[in-house]
Amino acid sequence: MRPACLLGLLLLLACASGQAQDNSSLTHQITAAQDPDQLYQLGLQALAGRQPELARQAFERVVTARPEFAGAWLDLALATFQSGDVVAAVEHLEYLRSQFSLPPALAAQVSAWLNQWQKTPHVSPATADSADSAGWVGDLHLAVGHDSNANNGLARGQITLSLPTGNTLFDLDNAYRPRSDQFALANITLGGPSMALGRGRVSPLLLLRSKQLATESDFSTLDLQPGLVYQHPAGGQGGGNWQAHLMAQHYRLGGKSLFNGLRLSAQRNQPWQACQASASADLEARAHLRVPSLGGTLLGLGAGLWCRLPGSASLSATAKAGFDHARLDRAGGSSRSAEWQLRYEQALSPTQSLQFGWQHTRTTDQAGYSPLLQDNAARNLQRSTLSLSLRQVIAPAWEARLSLEHFVQRANLALFEQRGSLLMLGLAYRFQ
Repeated sequence: MRPACLLGLLLLLACASGQAQDNSSLTHQITAAQDPDQLYQLGLQALAGRQPELARQAFERVVTARPEFAGAWLDLALATFQSGDVVAAVEHLEYLRSQFSLPPALAAQVSAWLNQWQKTPHVSPATADSADSAGWVGDLHLAVGHDSNANNGLARGQITLSLPTGNTLFDLDNAYRPRSDQFALANITLGGPSMALGRGRVSPLLLLRSKQLATESDFSTLDLQPGLVYQHPAGGQGGGNWQAHLMAQHYRLGGKSLFNGLRLSAQRNQPWQACQASASADLEARAHLRVPSLGGTLLGLGAGLWCRLPGSASLSATAKAGFDHARLDRAGGSSRSAEWQLRYEQALSPTQSLQFGWQHTRTTDQAGYSPLLQDNAARNLQRSTLSLSLRQVIAPAWEARLSLEHFVQRANLALFEQRGSLLMLGLAYRFQ
């Protein structure tokens, strides 16, 4: 081989290697990114780099987080068309044209693209108008860990009983004290294909969380929540959007049914400068199968704010007030609750992020809990939880997670004081 040809071959191989590294880096960045604005910029890079499938993944996550972002819907349509899915591309353009007030020049361009794409073989206008968003999206999280209080044991070894002869300290059996155990966790969030409904879209949703303990099997849990999600985008650029959830719930403890529930919730999201504000309302009915008196109706009102911070960080804060209307024979009667939550996330690198969370809940009963506990005093408990999580992207759509959680529950009645820690290591897979 001539030296000139060899040099040219080496240059070609070097360019191809550099391009592969760039593509791999961009894939990792899109997989790890959580901020919609950062995802949008990465999607534009992928689109400019002739990687339409990668750009499509980024834009789909952007419009999921910010359905009011008209520009992201347009770029999603272009990326989808370039990736070869003409039916879905036409659907995105139709959705953009029907839900947003477009400038005349852009509206004309969208109409031209629609006319051109609908003439593509195997796509007819009727098919494009009725096409629904295909495919399932979500994530699967599998983990193993150690729980220092697997049986929800009490923090104190003694409780005070109010007897006719006076207050008496009562020693608790060790069976009611905290016991540690190993566990396996499976957490699935699954969203199905969406269908047009009015001016919005409706899609099925499935949430499943299973925690199986190694030895304390009586405290293993299964939480199954199937339901529907309705999204109603903004009528114009810069506006907010509505979401509504109708969810059923089946909860099992120790392999036996504990309660069934039905929840209806609505949420309003509104962009505000570099933040996203939200307001929500929830109505839930629960029927306990083991102890029917624990059933009731829960009403909650909440507000939240998510903000993007300098340095690839984000901060969210939520507050919620609730009222649990109990049956007449429930110990403690109805109760009021207040909840505050803070969440901070910092990107350490394009493939690594650190998350910190704090949650505080306060619950107050409206009636005495029991004549044996402080002469029928009304229960007042507070629960604080701190969490720390490190996430590392190890492959496209794959993520390793290391989590640490510690909670402390204080109460005026020693019977409800608890504390414990949880350490967990797992893998998460995002599919879309």
